[in-house]
Amino acid sequence: MNFDLIREHIARIPRVDLIVKPTPMTSAPNLARALCGDEGPQIFIKRDDLTSLALGGNKLRNLEFRLARTMAENPDTVIVGLDLQSNSARQTVGACNKLGLRTILVLEGAKPNVIQGNLLMDYLLGAEVHFAPNRHEQRSMLDALAAQVRAEGGRPHILNDNPMFDIASAVAYLETTLEMLEQLEAEGAEPTCFYMSSSGKGQAGLVLAQKLTGLDFAVHCVTATNEFDVPSRAAAIANASAEALGLDLRVSEADIVNFGGFVGERYGVPSDAGTEAVRLFARQEGVILDPVYTGKAAAGMVAHLREGRFGKEDVVVFVHTGGSPANFTWGDLWVGEAPLVARAI
Repeated sequence: MNFDLIREHIARIPRVDLIVKPTPMTSAPNLARALCGDEGPQIFIKRDDLTSLALGGNKLRNLEFRLARTMAENPDTVIVGLDLQSNSARQTVGACNKLGLRTILVLEGAKPNVIQGNLLMDYLLGAEVHFAPNRHEQRSMLDALAAQVRAEGGRPHILNDNPMFDIASAVAYLETTLEMLEQLEAEGAEPTCFYMSSSGKGQAGLVLAQKLTGLDFAVHCVTATNEFDVPSRAAAIANASAEALGLDLRVSEADIVNFGGFVGERYGVPSDAGTEAVRLFARQEGVILDPVYTGKAAAGMVAHLREGRFGKEDVVVFVHTGGSPANFTWGDLWVGEAPLVARAI
C-alpha cells in the first residue's frame, strides 16, 4: 500500500490534535564513530522526545487517539492509574490540560520523601495525585474516585478502561513510521533497521508499517520489563489495530523481533549497559535518554553495533521515545563522574 492510502485508513480513527508533527530526525555521526569507527553504519535519532507538551515523549502520539475516544463521552475529569514515575502520567496530565480536562492520577507505590522526576512534573502540571500500594488497591481507588466525581456532579472517564488504550499506540506508530520513512528519504537514506523501546504496543505499529509498505527494513525493539510475552502481545495488538483500521492483514508472533535480555535487575531499575548507553548518547550527541526505558533500548542497539551486525552500507534509526525526567530520580548515576575530554574539531 502507498503512504496516502495507509493514511486514509488512519484518518478513519477519531483523534484530537495535541502535538506538532513531524518531530526531528537527526544524524548521529559522533555516536557512529564512537561505536564503530569509520566502518559502521549511518545512525539517525528520531526525536520523539520532542513532542511539544509536558516535556514530550511518545505517549502524546497515542493520546491523540485515546483522548479522542475519551472526549466522545463528554467528560470533565480523566482518572488514570499508572506507575509512580510514569512518563505516561506526565504526558496525560499535559494533554488533558490542553483539552481543558481535570486529571486525577492513582500511582502505584508510596509517596516518596523527596518529590523528583516525573512525579514532580505531575504536581507542577496540576494533577490530583493519589498513591496505591499495589495494583489491586489501585483498581479499587480508580473506581472509588470515579464514583466520588459522579457524586459531586462531575463526569469521570477512567482512561485505563478506554477501548483504544492499546490500539492507539499501534496506530500512532504506524503513522510515525511513515513519517520517519519520508524524513529518511529526504536525507537520501534507506533504513536497514529501527530500534525502539517497546513492550508490544508501539512495536505493533512499526510492524504494521513494515508489512503494509513492503519495504525491506527490520524492526528491533527492546523491552524494559519481563512482565509480558512481547511477541504474542505485539501480534495481538497489531491484529486488533489492523481490524480497527479496516485492513485485511494478519501479524504472527514470528513477525515480532523483541529483545528481552537488556532489562537488567528488574523493571524500573537502571542497568549498567543502559547507563552506559545514556552516557554515550549524552556525551557524543548531546541527546538525553533515560536509564529506565530508552537507555535499555539503546543498550540493545549499542551491543548489536559492537557485534558488527551492521556495515557501512546500513542505516540504523534509534526512535527516542522520551523519558528524560527519570534522570532526576537517579542522580547518583551521574554525579562525580570524570568529564568527557574535549576533542579538537
